[in-house]
Amino acid sequence: MTTAAIGKTQNWQALLQLELRGGQDRTRMVPLRRYGPLSVQRAFYPEQDCCHVYLLHPPGGVVGGDLLQLQVQAQPQSHSLLTSPGANKFYRSGGEIARVEQQLEVQANSRFEFLPQENIYFPGARVNMQTRIDVSADSRAMIWEKHCFGRPANHEAFDNGQVITELQLRQDRRLLFTEKQRIDAEEIQRASGLRGQPVIGSLLMIAPAIDDALIDQCRQLQPEQGMAAFTRPLDNLLLLRYLGSSTLELNRFFIRVWELCRPMLLDKQACHPRIWNT
Repeated sequence: MTTAAIGKTQNWQALLQLELRGGQDRTRMVPLRRYGPLSVQRAFYPEQDCCHVYLLHPPGGVVGGDLLQLQVQAQPQSHSLLTSPGANKFYRSGGEIARVEQQLEVQANSRFEFLPQENIYFPGARVNMQTRIDVSADSRAMIWEKHCFGRPANHEAFDNGQVITELQLRQDRRLLFTEKQRIDAEEIQRASGLRGQPVIGSLLMIAPAIDDALIDQCRQLQPEQGMAAFTRPLDNLLLLRYLGSSTLELNRFFIRVWELCRPMLLDKQACHPRIWNT
């Protein structure tokens, strides 16, 4: 659906465009355009120069027919961290598909972190989620996606519905990595799929060169529950995947990895967004 189509249905149609502009003393957030309930408030600066941004979706949930579009451009020599105050919930659909489209552009010599809370898919949800990341050859980024199918804590399985996720990584407009997943009740139970586990996550770490020593240190980290594996499909890409049954454990593990890797990849000690502690 194009931007021109926004507003023609009864569902939530949201567009949020942001620029993150580097400066001598700090990176500044500039909201460019906004429709619907996606929003941001003021930026936070717990690290002086790095701009912390909280992405807000006041309705608290997404239903079939909704469209959420996020477009972020991190300009040259900027450093920004984007997160969200809570899980994004996708509710049971009457037949329509909820769509999420995220476009993240990381320009020259910039550092970018996209670390939202998990997506929770209620039984019966129908969702298409696409994330496209464009980086320059000398930029650095840490980006994660976390998905929970059903509500394991309530013993509620994702026994119907379908979620399709697509992730694309491009460097200077050239495709480096792409992945598409189609998750339904059968795929969750399939031995070649999720093996009965309802929680998955991916963490992409992108830098001009990733040292073998960092990979060795990462592989020494293991979650207390679930399974995790680190791979380096490309010289400038380190990929972590998680499979388990607990979003709490997934969050703890990803934060441990972020704390380890951030100083080596982004030249910054870990500084937890304040919202993570609430």
